[in-house]
Amino acid sequence: MGTSTGATRKLAKSIGPDEILAEALWTSPYYEARILAILIFPLSQISTSQLERWLDGINDWSICDLFVKTLALRSPHISMHFQHWTKSDNLYRKRAGLALIANHCMRSHKLSDDLIAKIEIVLRYSARDNRKHVRQACCWALREFGKIDDAMREKAIELATDLLENNDCDSKWVARCAIKELETLIKTPERRRLISRKSKTARLG
Repeated sequence: MGTSTGATRKLAKSIGPDEILAEALWTSPYYEARILAILIFPLSQISTSQLERWLDGINDWSICDLFVKTLALRSPHISMHFQHWTKSDNLYRKRAGLALIANHCMRSHKLSDDLIAKIEIVLRYSARDNRKHVRQACCWALREFGKIDDAMREKAIELATDLLENNDCDSKWVARCAIKELETLIKTPERRRLISRKSKTARLG
């Protein structure tokens, strides 16, 4: 179809929430149609069964990430979803679970001790996956986990250090990928979350 993402977003805004149309578009083989389906699905109609059904049909990492950010993140059962999805051998289910952790951490001021423990368990076993899109998502989740505040940064670095001591090269890759940014994180007065001192925002501040 060749429609730009910007144009697709404008179209979604003009259409508005439409569950019937979204469901029809989701069955399309076209990338742009599936993006539009995600953007117009009514947030009030999100359910576990709908998320599971749509996730089964995902075969592209960018659609996976948009699905998580736009729909799955609105679910009241985030912990249940990321634990369930990351136990799957399916590439995009596993990536969706890790992307859900990353996105949830990005919007959170604080995590409960129980949720922290669950996330750490998921990151430890997911880091052993040798698939590119899973490894990258695991690194992303670990970095966002560490950006919540100074205490979480220390937890993330500790977890990454543990991963470095594992024998498998995939855990080591995730650890090095995450530590590269975690060690540069600083707190600035203007922002709630930590940011890299190498970032443009930090340099301008």
